[in-house]
Amino acid sequence: MFVAVRRTAAPLIALAIVGLPAAAGAQTVLTSTVSEPQVAQESRDEDGSPSHSIGVPDRGRLRDSVQLEPTPHLFIRESRRAAQHGTAELVGLIQRAAARVSLAHPGPRLVVGDLSRERGGRLHPHRSHRSGRDADLGFYLLDEDGEPAEPDRFVNLRRNGCGRIGETRYCFDPARNWDLLAALVSDPTTVVQYILVAPDIRRRALEEGERRSVDPALLERVRVATEPHRGSRSHRSHFHVRIYCPVDDRPECVDEPPYHDWYVGDPAPPTPGIRRMRARQRRAYRRQAARQRARAARRARQRRARARQRRERIRARREARRGSD
Repeated sequence: MFVAVRRTAAPLIALAIVGLPAAAGAQTVLTSTVSEPQVAQESRDEDGSPSHSIGVPDRGRLRDSVQLEPTPHLFIRESRRAAQHGTAELVGLIQRAAARVSLAHPGPRLVVGDLSRERGGRLHPHRSHRSGRDADLGFYLLDEDGEPAEPDRFVNLRRNGCGRIGETRYCFDPARNWDLLAALVSDPTTVVQYILVAPDIRRRALEEGERRSVDPALLERVRVATEPHRGSRSHRSHFHVRIYCPVDDRPECVDEPPYHDWYVGDPAPPTPGIRRMRARQRRAYRRQAARQRARAARRARQRRARARQRRERIRARREARRGSD
């Protein structure tokens, strides 16, 4: 059953990004007051019509999309998929966040992976990325000498925070990745719902924020936005960023939980098609869980049987030795 969540007024949060300089003429402390007028879409395409996200991220489409173009602060990972389109809010968020990090750390750019197709819809191999509200952002990395590096693709990181492309070793850069997360969650226009990343990599970024003694409100917001969800553990090469529906895209655009404290307005109720899809998914998850439990029980029975056979063989050998004596 759908339960409407009422957010009559968004919290006013001053987020201080320590060490992350603002744009020219602005103060070093970035103050982000999240309110409904700011969340409403401001960017428009060349025809003057707003981009529009429809449906949910794994069952949706995109109308009047905006294409993300390379800038001095970011570049697009090479791919055969034409998947650099999103809502104006998402594209603007990525551009602003990359520019913020570049101002604080000039040098290598942010590598951006898939967003959505021009009109949304299915994008293999992703389950989501269908409605212009999802984006894959590569980690900022260091080379073997500890200098900022710019690989042309995502690098899968091990639990030690490092990974390889061929013979070249790259490691997670806590400073720039923290600044990226801080810029994403404190954006004054676009509201991030969550950011998927493997828990051990998330911990490295949060430790950087704690080390800097950043504003507690900012640290808590990053912590909540990056809380582990289903699928977080597989994100070892990039951040998966999802934004909430722009207010003026509702009710055609449908948000689903979690609804954080910074959520603005009322979520649109899911359509009958979305409810049926979620019911099918719940049944599939239950079947999968039942199969996993059955496999675990079968393996346990096999282990017990092997242990019993070993004990019987040992007992038989002991009896044979006693008989020979």
